[in-house]
Amino acid sequence: MLKISDAVREIVDHEPVIRTALAQRLLNLSRVARYLRPAVEARTQKTVRPTAIAMALSRLQGELPDPDDGPEPGLADRVTVQRGLAILSFPNTRRCHEGLLRLQEHIRPRGGYLTITEGIREVTVIVEERMRETAAEIVAENPTARARGIASLSVSLAPEDLPTPGVLYRLLQPLALQGINLAEVTSTTREFHLYLGEADVMAALDALYAHFGR
Repeated sequence: MLKISDAVREIVDHEPVIRTALAQRLLNLSRVARYLRPAVEARTQKTVRPTAIAMALSRLQGELPDPDDGPEPGLADRVTVQRGLAILSFPNTRRCHEGLLRLQEHIRPRGGYLTITEGIREVTVIVEERMRETAAEIVAENPTARARGIASLSVSLAPEDLPTPGVLYRLLQPLALQGINLAEVTSTTREFHLYLGEADVMAALDALYAHFGR
């Protein structure tokens, strides 16, 4: 049978919002305990008093790094910036896919920037601004959305960060707190790409470096 402290730790480890707020000492632990009570009882298979949960939260909070001690090192081990981009979204059709093949054949040999993200009903293409009109002509579908003046922040994650619950949330939170709007996000296993207005690049970099260290 799982102990109360272990159940609380398990829940918090999988709830990055609560974990971050605990580390920053922002929460009323009694209220959080009442909120977590059903989940703790489900894991421990017994009736649990909120005070016991609050005590477990208090002990866990004491173990978390104090934000005043400085940012957590090592999460963003590399950030690169690419400016002068544009975003085009197209309906996900056979005609669009045929156009995307032609677009790749046109851009890849020239070493141009190209990112393609495919959803169920829509395909998003990110190219250099100078290729925006050419890309639309080659795909030969009417774009459903366009965005100009875009930059990308590409964050490389360390291998040890990949199993960390909420690792992407921890990258997005500082930007959200700064009110920075993201036009698009894409990712691979070890890279997370944030697309935003060029005017917001410096504010975004400052927010990331302040949170994770230079």
